[in-house]
Amino acid sequence: MTDRSTGNTTRAGEPSVAAVVVTFNRKVLLVECLRALLAQTRPLQRILVIDNASTDGTADLLRDEGLIDAPGVRYLRLEHNSGGAGGFHAGTKAAYDEGHDWLWLMDDDAEPAVDALEKMVPYFARTGVSALAPMVTDAEWQDEYVEPHRGMRVDGAIEGVVRPLERAETAGRDAVEITHCSFVGPLFPRSTIDAIGLPIHDFFIHYDDYEYVQRARSVGPTLLVMDAKIAHKEARNNNRYETRTFLGQSAQRPKYDNLWLAYYGYRNITWLTKRGGKPVDYLRLAKRHVRQLAEVVAYDDRKLQRIGFWNAALLDGLTGRFKNDKPKQLLKR
Repeated sequence: MTDRSTGNTTRAGEPSVAAVVVTFNRKVLLVECLRALLAQTRPLQRILVIDNASTDGTADLLRDEGLIDAPGVRYLRLEHNSGGAGGFHAGTKAAYDEGHDWLWLMDDDAEPAVDALEKMVPYFARTGVSALAPMVTDAEWQDEYVEPHRGMRVDGAIEGVVRPLERAETAGRDAVEITHCSFVGPLFPRSTIDAIGLPIHDFFIHYDDYEYVQRARSVGPTLLVMDAKIAHKEARNNNRYETRTFLGQSAQRPKYDNLWLAYYGYRNITWLTKRGGKPVDYLRLAKRHVRQLAEVVAYDDRKLQRIGFWNAALLDGLTGRFKNDKPKQLLKR
């Protein structure tokens, strides 16, 4: 049969799978991701590219590479950069509205192995699964790692005790249950989206994936499929930090001009803590904030501005104010 939304041929009764790829100003990585998706040994019915208003000529490169009109590819450019959270919200909605059975979410810096989807397909029939996740590797397909992209939290708290998967849990097993998962390649069945809705678009960046998987796990387990691999090629920008010293102790501190990026995670984790409503989580939140302010006093420049910045992020999280142009405005004061 032919999927009317994509023109791709599928066997009768075969689940329809759509990849949702969110991108912003990383056109070369995006091309590598799309080529890996097009090469899957189990073909996708849709590859949905959500462009967060890139300014680096993303669409032009996709056109030059013959990807923007490749069979099954749909390119959607958003009017403004809504962050990863806004991109995944828009992409999940678009793929869901097309009627696909499974949605495969990833950033542009992810590159799935050509058989990654094929390795996860056998678990489509497992009753009650809320999500499937491939194992994350480094860019050279060497080191496999769980945290921070996959993991186990002993007490379930977002800032709780994290432990690695034990050898006894993985030895001889094809899949294990995990408690959290980043948007580096998780697959969500349509039934999960029916039950919990879409990712939160207001978060901009940071913890939108964690929050969504926690909602997903309310309807069933999230499984890590050990043999399915996806490379994560994010190049961490060490230029955002500088080394500062206090009383002989050195620490990596965010540069003032890059501090705005930290606002979203701080605000979002505060909001999630409040939503959880557990006294022990509030205690962790208070201890973290006191430690943050103490480190500002000890290490940083522009101390008053930074203290005001962190206090604003905390207050916005507690009150649920999601004004995503605010952090840059705070730093200009």
